[in-house]
Amino acid sequence: MHFLLFGASGRTGQKVVSELLSRGHTAVALVRTEKSLTARSGLTIVTGSPLSKPDIRLALSAAPGLTPSAAIFTLNTVRKSDSPFAAQVTPPRFLADSCANACEVLEQAGISRIIVMSTAGAGDSWDNLPMLSKAFLGWTNVKYALKDHNILDEEIRKTEMNWTLVRPVRLDFDKEESGAGSKVRTLGGDGKGVSMSDSITVPSVAKFLVQVAIEELFIRKCVVITN
Repeated sequence: MHFLLFGASGRTGQKVVSELLSRGHTAVALVRTEKSLTARSGLTIVTGSPLSKPDIRLALSAAPGLTPSAAIFTLNTVRKSDSPFAAQVTPPRFLADSCANACEVLEQAGISRIIVMSTAGAGDSWDNLPMLSKAFLGWTNVKYALKDHNILDEEIRKTEMNWTLVRPVRLDFDKEESGAGSKVRTLGGDGKGVSMSDSITVPSVAKFLVQVAIEELFIRKCVVITN
């Protein structure tokens, strides 16, 4: 299969690239910064912005003879540093507008499938978050990313796309995949049953996104995931 990737240069996006290529698939990645992603066999890299529809169209046709079966969207907002209190760099509707542009261009090209990495706490999963998680999201600048995810959540439902919103719990960027830690547990769209101790490794998220794309799972549904 062939895929169009948004956010492929990010920490999760790079794992998605590796997972796709290791399974023998091909992909075109639209990245905002030149050389932010290492060239590899089976991967076509296009420099451009997801806020630009012409750039998305360019990426869509960048691999001659190949039409994407689906898009995988792992974009996230950017802050000045990894501190949750750091100021946000990307515009307020960066995720929502980028996804809206992607959906419009894909629909025009006759492609109806998009898998979006969202976050636990977005949409109807907010009510089931632990109180400490709600406090963290409410009192740090992470709240701006959550707001953007919520707008995306609302607007993608208005499209004709066969979307899936994957909502990981707290991402563990340090833990390596091993044994039972790589197993993904699904909690439904509303995240009922999530606990403060829940987390998920980045490779687990990437593998799940690819699995959902290849096997066409959770069509027009949300799913919260944890290890």
